[in-house]
Amino acid sequence: MKNNLKYIVAVLFITTIGFVSCKKTEYSFGNIKTPTGLQQVKIITYVPSPTNEDYKSGYITRFFVQQLNDKNSPIYEIKGKSVAKFQNKTLYSVVSLDWRITGDVDSIKKSNSASIRIASQTIPKIQLYLPNLLQ
Repeated sequence: MKNNLKYIVAVLFITTIGFVSCKKTEYSFGNIKTPTGLQQVKIITYVPSPTNEDYKSGYITRFFVQQLNDKNSPIYEIKGKSVAKFQNKTLYSVVSLDWRITGDVDSIKKSNSASIRIASQTIPKIQLYLPNLLQ
């Protein structure tokens, strides 16, 4: 797709004796492209459903993505298969964490709290997305 954009720019010049002159200039830009790393990616959210194997291992791996240049932007949980399309994009932070799903309540809370603390180094407000450590 070719974008032909034209801008008319008025440039003011102030002379050394205080007079103002104006020069009108037209700029034309053809075939403007967004750099690959800056393209928006469609985010498809995901809610994990642990399998019997996950319950046997006691953990699931959860993946999260957030727009990098806005720490207040929404945090999305995504499938592990989707991680690759975000890792090469400069606009997104991606983090994975091990989420404990079996054991006694105190152990689960302690383990999941530690996972959130580590993940928050990449996505600082992830604890707001995961308030329930037993989820």
